[in-house]
Amino acid sequence: MTEEERLFLVDLKANVQKLFQVVNVLEKEKELLEQQISDLNRVVNDKKQENSELSHKIEQLRLATHFLSGVDENKEARQKLNKLVREIDKCIALLNK
Repeated sequence: MTEEERLFLVDLKANVQKLFQVVNVLEKEKELLEQQISDLNRVVNDKKQENSELSHKIEQLRLATHFLSGVDENKEARQKLNKLVREIDKCIALLNK
């Protein structure tokens, strides 16, 4: 083996080691990013749940307002109440499956 070939192999070995180091750094970065994605997905799901709960509360407040308001609005309030009862019935049916 000539000196030139030996130097080439030494350089090649050094480059391969550098590549492995870069791969290790990138793998750690990937794990960190995946953890951040997971954390953010949990936050998004929590916010969706909170949004759903707030929407439900708004609907309840609207119903209460309709019940406390004039006679003309009672029909709409009854329709909304019937809609809520149907939704509850659907939920009960799903739970019974």
